[in-house]
Amino acid sequence: MIINKSDRDVGATTAISGHPRFSLAASGSWSRMLIAHWTWIALITIAATAVAAIVAELEPPIYKAQAEVAVYPASSAAGPGLQAFVMGTEKGIASSGTVLSVVSRSLFIPESKLRQGLSVTVPVDTDLLVISFSDPSPQVAQSVAEAVAEEYVLYRASTARSNVTGTVSPTPFPPGAVQPAIVTDATLPTSRVSPNRKLIVGVGLVLGLALGIGLALLRDMLDDGLRGALDLQTQAETPVLAQIPAFRRKRQSLADALIIVRNPNSAVAEAYRNLRTRVLQIAAWRRGNMLLVTSPGREDKSTVAANLATALALTGKSVVLVCADLRWGRTHALFGLDNQLGLANVVNGEATLADALRRTEVPRLLVLPGGQAYVDQSSVLQSTAFLNLLGQLRSQADLLVIDAPPLLASADTAALAELGALILLVADARVSTRAEVRAATKELAHVRDDLIGCVLDNAGGVRRLPAAPIGAAMRPIDQRANSESGLPVVPAANGHLEPERELGATTIHGEV
Repeated sequence: MIINKSDRDVGATTAISGHPRFSLAASGSWSRMLIAHWTWIALITIAATAVAAIVAELEPPIYKAQAEVAVYPASSAAGPGLQAFVMGTEKGIASSGTVLSVVSRSLFIPESKLRQGLSVTVPVDTDLLVISFSDPSPQVAQSVAEAVAEEYVLYRASTARSNVTGTVSPTPFPPGAVQPAIVTDATLPTSRVSPNRKLIVGVGLVLGLALGIGLALLRDMLDDGLRGALDLQTQAETPVLAQIPAFRRKRQSLADALIIVRNPNSAVAEAYRNLRTRVLQIAAWRRGNMLLVTSPGREDKSTVAANLATALALTGKSVVLVCADLRWGRTHALFGLDNQLGLANVVNGEATLADALRRTEVPRLLVLPGGQAYVDQSSVLQSTAFLNLLGQLRSQADLLVIDAPPLLASADTAALAELGALILLVADARVSTRAEVRAATKELAHVRDDLIGCVLDNAGGVRRLPAAPIGAAMRPIDQRANSESGLPVVPAANGHLEPERELGATTIHGEV
């Protein structure tokens, strides 16, 4: 992958100006947000649904009984086709205090309670009064509905027989009077009308889902973590050369993180091989043989540098991996080496390079641990002896990989970057933040052209990798290929002088 300054400028102009948070209007933003926070959304939805179910269960049941009263003129004196009464008026009479006071005294129920549960409706295009009463007791609901209907009929019958002078009419119903009659008696309700548990639970489910998505969206907006490779590219304004999948080992040994050796057929190892290919392409185009691997802060750059150096060595190139992170580097542990002698001891004149440089089980790969810097670690990397040491290593190796200190934790890396090395920035999908990535790239502003790209480590879902024996990636190459390479023979950890190389680097490997 060849990258030049014009390509970087294009990437910078297409990146979101000012590095704002991703807009949810962008393609894939909603799906990414839902996948990232699906557990949070599910928990809130389940909790809201459970609360709704509890509320529905604790809510007392309500029963409803109703009686129907037909209202029609007592005679045809009002003329054919004419109605001598108004149903709105009849509805008001049925729920009036005159009717309810009688019902209250007869049933020993407060009038306020009667008004609370009573409902009188008039169906459209009918002369019917539907008198309903709701109560936790089905017997009370039936009794009240029936009593109100009967009292309304009695009241209208008594008023119809009275004339304007207060005397009772000799006819049952004088002309123009109203003759109501109960057409449907109130029956004992057998099923409750409320609460509707299914409806309450359904509303709780919808509200919980909406609340979960809303809170997840709020968390996503407030979270400054990286959203993925595209986000890393946007924040760093440089291409992402590889995404290293997250993985979990059966054993907790730090040496198991050397995936290229321990699990060469895994998807993680394939990601490192892809990174190796891109680095070799850029190094060939730039004509550089020194690679500086660093990170903003807490990222596991040492593992990335060790696996990348191993992958480079397995192509047949002589590679030296130098641990320049004297405070937090763990390159020695990844290869099972001690850290008694190393870079600091060589620079301080306490040991020779031959004593500090270690062979590994990987042919053509030598490791220079950090060593013991007892006083001032920064002075080691700023000394002339260190610069001379780097020059010596660059002249003897095809590629020199440096595990540098984090950019935001040490000023040494910014100084190392001025040596003309190709710079690789490692970010962690679960640890790095956008602000840290932006700050790290700002630290490299003076050598911006040397920043060849980023690596997104710990990306995607966690994969479980089986434990594999040491040297599983080593396969002997034939004598003809060895002679063509023209590279010196490097003794392996087992004492054999036969050079070895990784075969099939371009083979598509299955996921573990």
